Amino acid sequence: MSDQTQLPQDQVEAYLARLHKALAGLPPDDVEEVVREIRGHIAERAAYADSGENRMPIEQILRELGTPEHIGSLYRTDALVAHARASFSPALIIRTTIRWATGTVVGFVAFLVGFAGYVTGLAFIACAIMKPFMPDQIGLWIGPHGFVLGITRPSPHNVELLGWWLIPTGFAMGASFFLGTTAFLRWMLRFAPRTPRRVASVA
Repeated sequence: MSDQTQLPQDQVEAYLARLHKALAGLPPDDVEEVVREIRGHIAERAAYADSGENRMPIEQILRELGTPEHIGSLYRTDALVAHARASFSPALIIRTTIRWATGTVVGFVAFLVGFAGYVTGLAFIACAIMKPFMPDQIGLWIGPHGFVLGITRPSPHNVELLGWWLIPTGFAMGASFFLGTTAFLRWMLRFAPRTPRRVASVA
């Protein structure tokens, strides 16, 4: 086999080797499946190009497919989304949503809602924990500027609404916000785009 006919195959193998490296962290079986899938895309595109009047060099096929590092990042994100959909871990779910938020408007909106929900839940739980140590400063207050949850200075203009009931209420509300936000984000992650469709559309 001549060097001219061997060179395109060498380029393909070098591309797939970089892809294999970019998929580090995924299960070995998944890595091999992705590499086979991309190899198939390349072969189909090359066969289509050869059948037309205008031949397309392998460099152009690989360039249009995208860099191996970019494709690897998409597949790692896809695996992360799949794990988050089946998980109840707020840390994993919010980390996945952050990664999704960098690519789509829907993901960004989901992240904002999830961030607000988890922060609110943390605020309720923190106030419940701190209430015994700062009973006169921690509470749910109503004053000239509306409701305030957290630390404030005693004032004739501020009225503390819950008193010691802040402790059970804070834990209950915090847990509710955590569970509700987790359920919402798991539901939203169903709309995260699947990587194979994205790669196939490019190829």
